[in-house]
Amino acid sequence: MDSSGREKLKGFAFMFLSSSLMGGIGAFARYIEAPGLFISFNRSFAGFLGMTAIFLATRRFHKFKNFKMSPTIILTGVFLGLLSGLYVMSTQMTTLSNAAFLIYTGPVYSTVLATIFLKEPFTKVTGLSLASVLVGCLMIIGIINYTSGEGFTVSLDLDPKYMVGNLVALASGVAYGLFLFFSRYRTDVDSDVRSYCNFTFAIITLGTILLVDRPDLSEMTTRGWIVLAVAAFITGFGAFFFLTVASKILLASELATISYQETIMATLLGIILFSEHITFIQALGGALIIAGGVSQIMFSTKNGKKTSGQAGADKDLAEVTSS
Repeated sequence: MDSSGREKLKGFAFMFLSSSLMGGIGAFARYIEAPGLFISFNRSFAGFLGMTAIFLATRRFHKFKNFKMSPTIILTGVFLGLLSGLYVMSTQMTTLSNAAFLIYTGPVYSTVLATIFLKEPFTKVTGLSLASVLVGCLMIIGIINYTSGEGFTVSLDLDPKYMVGNLVALASGVAYGLFLFFSRYRTDVDSDVRSYCNFTFAIITLGTILLVDRPDLSEMTTRGWIVLAVAAFITGFGAFFFLTVASKILLASELATISYQETIMATLLGIILFSEHITFIQALGGALIIAGGVSQIMFSTKNGKKTSGQAGADKDLAEVTSS
């Protein structure tokens, strides 16, 4: 494997770790007696504190010396905060599987936007991989099902009690897609600096919302505060830092494929922590997700060379949209 392939493999490893950590926030949120936006603010704030500690300990603030702020840097952090806040809200308003699936419509939007604006290639392998993971997700959440009497069926349960939660989850998917898309700009910025900026603008975004709409924390218990602290650092600092690093290495389509692994983590946590049953068709869906992710990894590590158009993705948004 050449150096380009090894770099791709490293990016996939970071993305796999990030999505695995992210998959735990829905389970954590069920043990925290606080609104989703407040939980998400603490996730991002934990990331900010972690990055500050790293920068102080390793004396990395000098990396900001020649750093130039741009709209895409700000927008990446803003959408990081929004995707996190909306997703955690949705896990408290709908099922974990629905929330996980709907946020992962985001990478599909990102892939389309990157193909249009960044001229990233959309190959047949990428298309098949995305189709595989998408069908796998539909199987896991039960939209595609199989029974001995009816065979394969496709249905969407529009239970009114989950309607608002599903819409919030869908909004989190839009925010996630925009986060991944804007992360592909300014790839000249060091990943540490980018992570620091992401957390900074994420907490500013969520903090502003919380100032306007103050959360009710009267029902928070000691257990809730402890779980919140643990969740903030594990699913906040850890997950988003690895995501930022991965997004600098991988193309949007590659991020889209491997990130669906989070749905597997959410399913496993449901089984382990909440005794949720997984059917054969759901297990088959998980296999499709893994197959799609592995095929994309193998293809990208074999053909890991970026095009000149992709390497030049450090333009500001204004420059790209005006061309």
